[in-house]
Amino acid sequence: MPKMALAELRPFHRNPRRGDVETIAASLSKLGQYRPIVVNRGTHTGRPFEILAGNHTFAAARKLGWDEIDVHEVDVDDDAATRIVVVDNRSNDLATYDQAELLAVLDSLGDLEGTGVDAADLEDLRDEVDNTDPTDVDDAADDAPPLRPEPITEPGDVWQLGEHRLVCGDSTSPEVLARLFGDETADAMWTDPPYGVDYVGKTAEALTIQNDGAAELDQLLTDAFVAARAVLRPGAPVYVAHADTERVTFETTLRAAGFLVRQNLIWVKNSLVLGRSDYHYQHEPILEGEAPPADERDPAHDAPDEPTGHEPILYGFAPGGEGRLGRGGPRWYGNNAQTTVLCFDKPAANREHPTMKPVALITAMFDNSLKRGGLVFDPFAGSGSTLIAAEYRRARARVVELDPRYCDVIVRRWEKVTGGTPERNGAPEPLLDE
Repeated sequence: MPKMALAELRPFHRNPRRGDVETIAASLSKLGQYRPIVVNRGTHTGRPFEILAGNHTFAAARKLGWDEIDVHEVDVDDDAATRIVVVDNRSNDLATYDQAELLAVLDSLGDLEGTGVDAADLEDLRDEVDNTDPTDVDDAADDAPPLRPEPITEPGDVWQLGEHRLVCGDSTSPEVLARLFGDETADAMWTDPPYGVDYVGKTAEALTIQNDGAAELDQLLTDAFVAARAVLRPGAPVYVAHADTERVTFETTLRAAGFLVRQNLIWVKNSLVLGRSDYHYQHEPILEGEAPPADERDPAHDAPDEPTGHEPILYGFAPGGEGRLGRGGPRWYGNNAQTTVLCFDKPAANREHPTMKPVALITAMFDNSLKRGGLVFDPFAGSGSTLIAAEYRRARARVVELDPRYCDVIVRRWEKVTGGTPERNGAPEPLLDE
């Protein structure tokens, strides 16, 4: 293999890549150089011996005090040189791992030296492999206990449910959120707010969602999203389920609060829901985005229809954050095969909340956007599906619910799933046997 003196080589003059020189140096020390760097002779560029692939290997070798390095020489013009640099980096970005196979390979090694993986990385990988398939959420996850006419929970109560916390109160109130979070900040938000329709369920109990009136929806959402900014880390991923007829309202208020909407995800159900629309809905949207400066609000929106079988889910990000947000960034935990369509069965029964989401739907998004042990916020907890999803994914939830009756449902639902003992305002207080 041809070698060249490091003193003769020069890094590419416009390399956009920022590599981990320390990790590469550790690999070179342990394993030596196992592939050459690519060097352009420079006949057509006027820049002799410029590195096209392996710029950070060169930097690591120089850090280790090497005098020479293995090279493969090419002789291309500026256009080809630039394309080689870009594709060499981009091909790595687009690659994925078979996580289970990677774990097996790493476990087969006596130690991790020279792999670029440390013990913490290995444990994170082990957690992902142990709990990556959203279909592993069992039937009990969507089984919400029945409502009781006289709730145990009172406004202002704080429930500690294992690693999770629930406050009965108004999620637009900074004081309520301060009690919920203390000094913590959330890594993500997943929420299913009121849809802006005067909805009364068609069950025997004729369930009604509090704050679910069209006249107050704009202000409610704006206040809730503004309050949420204070407890979300910069650039935190955000998922907001909503009715398709109210997408303008949800997207506008989310932007007005400083969030940048990136995409609208679609939950495809296993059956349609009959409604008044010409075409019966069989999907629900989920909005996604990022956080640039807030746009002007557009208060206009279509008159709401009653909830049907379809709700979008907006996907986006809280204001701020550094580097790439979402896929390709350091806080994207899924693979590169995710699409905007999410296919999950509806809960077998949603008698406890008219728009109850399946836990498996939520965990599928957690697998992409929330690290194990991460903190997720839900300002409109409803029957508690976000909290239960966090339990199944070894994450932590901080949730707010206005209605004391539904707070009781959340507490008892968590008890049923975990067998744990809840604490109300610091004192143990089981509800399942009440």
